[in-house]
Amino acid sequence: MTVQDETQQEPRLGVDVIGFGVGEFAYLLNVFEGPARDRSVSVFRAQDMVDDVTLSTAGASSLMARDMATIDDDGDLGVTGVAAAVATALGQATRWTEVSLLTGDTMDNVVLIEAPGVALMLQPRLLGTWFVFAQDPSISSAEATLRVVRQHVEQNAGGSAYLVFKTLDAEHHLLVRREGESWTTGIPDFATDQVAETEGLDDAALLRAMEESRGQA
Repeated sequence: MTVQDETQQEPRLGVDVIGFGVGEFAYLLNVFEGPARDRSVSVFRAQDMVDDVTLSTAGASSLMARDMATIDDDGDLGVTGVAAAVATALGQATRWTEVSLLTGDTMDNVVLIEAPGVALMLQPRLLGTWFVFAQDPSISSAEATLRVVRQHVEQNAGGSAYLVFKTLDAEHHLLVRREGESWTTGIPDFATDQVAETEGLDDAALLRAMEESRGQA
């Protein structure tokens, strides 16, 4: 399995929002091997999915039908265009940000994956599908995360967010909620079951808190 022309037709924020079915996503998670790919499998809780050869084969067939995969002269299957960008992000990522968007009785999820030369946001939808769009290249990944959280609380009164920032060897958690005109953050201590809160943050201070939680790739 290979990636061909991985930068061609890369998704553009607000222009291309590409949906991938469960089989297609399983195949894209299997394009690369190594620690980054394994971390992606863990983040998406997809071990059973990627181990299902029948599912992955069906995904490859679907990608070919959508002109997102081709067979070369040696008979090897390679993903192209948008699918190549997604496979590259999944297989070569250096950072993963899991964003759980919470209301009183619902939860939605967004995952931001950062790899050299590509940063993608993925959102799960019905029947195991994932919708993918590119992070706006004019802003940082922390700013992109802040935008997602801010939009959520603007659209859902009392909404909050739970962020998990992951690299290959580290993991940091941050709770975020809106209180009036300011933000409150919380850093959980799982050993003591306590949360250290910081209140009265403006957008700039919240952005700094996210950047600190992200740490270094």
